[in-house]
Amino acid sequence: MEQTVNEKIDAIVALLKQTTTGRCAIALAGAHAKGVADASSDIDLYLFADGAKPYEERKAIISSAADAGTFPWIDESFDATPWGGSMDFTYQGTPVEVTARTIEKMDAGIADCLNGTFSIIPATWTSNGYYTYIYLCEASFIKPVYDPDGVIKRYNEQARVYPSKLKEAIIREFMGRADTWLDNFHYESAIRRADLLFTAPIVLHTVMDFVQVIFALNETYFTGDKKLEKALASLPYCPKELLDHVEFLLSAPRDPAALLKQRTLLREIRAALCAKIG
Repeated sequence: MEQTVNEKIDAIVALLKQTTTGRCAIALAGAHAKGVADASSDIDLYLFADGAKPYEERKAIISSAADAGTFPWIDESFDATPWGGSMDFTYQGTPVEVTARTIEKMDAGIADCLNGTFSIIPATWTSNGYYTYIYLCEASFIKPVYDPDGVIKRYNEQARVYPSKLKEAIIREFMGRADTWLDNFHYESAIRRADLLFTAPIVLHTVMDFVQVIFALNETYFTGDKKLEKALASLPYCPKELLDHVEFLLSAPRDPAALLKQRTLLREIRAALCAKIG
């Protein structure tokens, strides 16, 4: 008989515990944590531990439970990338995405966030880079499913209040980035030439920089690139110039007049944000 989603989660948690050494804590994220999952939703889990068992041993543990004919992806360590180490596989027809981190790295990452320190790291799977303050953002919504030592409970508590130092640092960094091109003559000449391969990335990255400023102004944690338009519309404050013109800003007509209007809108959004920042 096919397992229910909760039964699958329980079985996966038991499996993941076998891949660690020392303390271990596991949290649910994604659609299942938010209560909006459907039949096609994957299972997103965060695993925090003092250490990881050797790569080949972890690979064997995960492969033993993964669906036949599938090929699990297992990173060589829990700190293999800035965002952690992945253990992704398919279990009884359901994709499972596990982000694993050492507790030491997670603690250090959250401490940086609380002090307003972060990095922006280029990554192919996100349009504007990986922001390391995601560590604290994730801590605000993950739900513990195995937490005998209170590790995740502590992370949840650290994220309960949006840190003022992080807010100031995000606004300063991303307003500076957004300001790079809006008064630059190279952008202006590219508009006159209708040089889409030059202008389109400028608009996209400027919009995405503004998005980070808007979340920070609202003291709301940014939780990822998906469903951003809906998330922005739900915030107490978002410049009308952005909400009303998202589609136009993110399309790139080969028309100098339209490209000039894009820049005008970006400047209007900048002015609105500057007024809000004060």
